[in-house]
Amino acid sequence: MIAALAHQWTAMGVRVSILAPAPWSQPGFRVERFGEITLYRMRLRLLRDARRPWRGVLGFLAELPGTLWKLRRLLRREQVDLLHFHTPRDYQLHFALLSLLGGVPGVLTFHGTDALDFAQGGHQQAALLRWIVGRMAAVTAVASHYARMVEQAHPGLAPVVVIPNGIAPVEEEVLAPVSVALPERFWVMVGWVEPPKAQDVAVRAWGEVAKRDGSLHLVIVGDPPYLNPGEPYYPGFVEQVRQLARENGSEPLIHWLGSLPRPEVMTLLQQARGLLFPSHREGFPCVLLEAGAVGLPVVCNRIPPFTDLLEEGKTGLLTPDSDHHALAEAVLRLEADSEWRLAMGREWRARVREAFSRRAMAEAYLALFRAITGKPWL
Repeated sequence: MIAALAHQWTAMGVRVSILAPAPWSQPGFRVERFGEITLYRMRLRLLRDARRPWRGVLGFLAELPGTLWKLRRLLRREQVDLLHFHTPRDYQLHFALLSLLGGVPGVLTFHGTDALDFAQGGHQQAALLRWIVGRMAAVTAVASHYARMVEQAHPGLAPVVVIPNGIAPVEEEVLAPVSVALPERFWVMVGWVEPPKAQDVAVRAWGEVAKRDGSLHLVIVGDPPYLNPGEPYYPGFVEQVRQLARENGSEPLIHWLGSLPRPEVMTLLQQARGLLFPSHREGFPCVLLEAGAVGLPVVCNRIPPFTDLLEEGKTGLLTPDSDHHALAEAVLRLEADSEWRLAMGREWRARVREAFSRRAMAEAYLALFRAITGKPWL
């Protein structure tokens, strides 16, 4: 999303620079250029050190004056009008403190699970992040349900402005042939292979699909997440799901592709008959918009943000959470009525083009920036 915004803004004539925290081994600035975008890397020492709390505080205080001076000089030299932060993080304390010294205004965006987990890291961590966010000129969220969650949990913050993520039209995408052979008829599921994404529910559903339509396949794209190399975040989950497929007879119809480059994923979506999305918990799933970009109908759980984005029966089918019977029935209903399935894909494509384009997202942020700074921003 950050890269999409940066490239869209530069295409619209807005000058964009990105500052990213650097590793501990890099105390000074490092500058790189990517076309019209300048990337700065700088070490921003954190206030907290879990292993050595007092040493962390003393080190932070020792470096703070120099860090603030460097940041202030950078902002003035680059004539920065506004800072846009993505997700609340400890290092943003430097900019919050700088705002007390006449720094530029900031906007912070809640993207996904950071809205669910905001200020849940203990009393001191919660207080620190809340103070940082409270120094922002505006707070935004990429989905309505995240805005509601933040406002309900932290009513003292600035009102949360909803600016949905957006994607480029599929005509602007770089596509590539899929590097593996694909079945003739298939639905697709894209995402981390983990319990929250509910591949187990999908496989149970496909056991029922297989009994009534033995030529309809399911292609699963994604890898399991790892804490460290060799340490899966959810040990045994992949094996459990594969065992489910063997037990219910769906194994011959399920294809595990692992992660694919985005150009191949977009090609895969174009060739699929529908997107299966039974996740238990989501932020703002870009693959949902990507399906819309290519006119692909969606079957997913009746949870936010799906209920915020999809219109039941018109742009998608919503099923009860974890109900694999309903999930299978929804897929089979669409397969039995191809005209309805294709019309649903067209409706979702029109909706994505109208409300969730990359340009619409960029323009919404610029309107907010204009209101904050009083400057034209185009």
